[in-house]
Amino acid sequence: MANRLFDQVGGTIKVALKGKNQEKIINMAASRGIYIWDIKKNGDNMNFKVRTSGFNALKALSENNGYDLDVTGKQGLPFYRHLFQRRLGFFTGALIFIAALYIMSSFVWFIEVNGNKKTETGKIMLTAAKHGVYQGAAKWNFSRTEVEEAMLRDLTQLSYVKLDIHGVKARIEVVEKILPRNDIAGPCHLVATRDGIIEEVLALDGQAGVKPGDVVKKGDILISGVVFPEKSPYIVQSPEEEEDEEGLKPYTVKARGQVKARVWYEGYGECRLHEEKMVLSGRRLSKIYIETPWKTVFLKGQREKSYPFYQQAVDKTVIKSPLGDFRLYRLKMEEQVKEARDFSEKEAVKIARERAMKPLMRKMGGDKKINESRVDILSRPSDPILRARVSVETIEDIAAAQPINVSPNGN
Repeated sequence: MANRLFDQVGGTIKVALKGKNQEKIINMAASRGIYIWDIKKNGDNMNFKVRTSGFNALKALSENNGYDLDVTGKQGLPFYRHLFQRRLGFFTGALIFIAALYIMSSFVWFIEVNGNKKTETGKIMLTAAKHGVYQGAAKWNFSRTEVEEAMLRDLTQLSYVKLDIHGVKARIEVVEKILPRNDIAGPCHLVATRDGIIEEVLALDGQAGVKPGDVVKKGDILISGVVFPEKSPYIVQSPEEEEDEEGLKPYTVKARGQVKARVWYEGYGECRLHEEKMVLSGRRLSKIYIETPWKTVFLKGQREKSYPFYQQAVDKTVIKSPLGDFRLYRLKMEEQVKEARDFSEKEAVKIARERAMKPLMRKMGGDKKINESRVDILSRPSDPILRARVSVETIEDIAAAQPINVSPNGN
């Protein structure tokens, strides 16, 4: 394998040796260190291969002994050099095109928003742009999880935000909050706002349709606003009163009560096992200069000194005069240095859990009490990023009012 690579890099030449007793030349070449291989007899000729570095010596040896040496083929990089030189512009353009494609694919050029019905798409895109996701944004300038968390903070009408990057396209998936309808004045049911297992039922008005231990899904009726009267078995009534009760019909009410259930939430967090970030070193520089209509004059500070990495703040004062505008600049520079840190698996799990819990707590609301929590590791041990899914269990009131659109008679 190594010889083949060397032959391709150095180049090989196929030759045909003409003359009598050709083995003489083969032996003489071998004794002089000229490497020859793939020797084949072809009629009166002997065909074989020789490296480019030994061709001139072999040719001189053949001519000195009265043999003819004809070239029948050439292989290897040296013989493509002229092609590269003639097509330099083409190959250079191809390399530039590939590099441009790679650079362009490192930016976001298209943004798509899905899942919103009441929240304006423009408002969601404007919020995403505020936190670094916009057309033309470099992918290395924003963190997916940080953008999701920031958008949830700014857009209180959303309960979930997911940002996916596919090539040059950013897809933002959102879920809007379902607010309870407390403005219902007429008859209504209390229905489940989430899936869960019933823990406690308190029906103040209406008929309870569930009991502790029942599994319910979102939208199931918990306390019905349709009440079916029942005859008490403990009251003895006359035949006339029994006839009156047979005529009783179901009636509707505005269901009221509280239904607590065990529900579950999931969140996602991640942590790099090796992390580098820029921090302030504490070193500062300040420069003051004035810009006149004619030239810029340096007033104070260290003109040439700077830092490899820094953050700066500029205060500008403009003084207008008949001669033109005079601008006074005060430049403050703070040095930044790279700080590297390696996390153990235990530390990374803790950080990933904390990062998952932040958006999870916002989704749950601050009044929820967590009963149980579980962390599932999604990444492999060899991955540079530890990814974790956090599942938490809470007990909360899942009842919400829903108007009754069908009469109790089914009409």
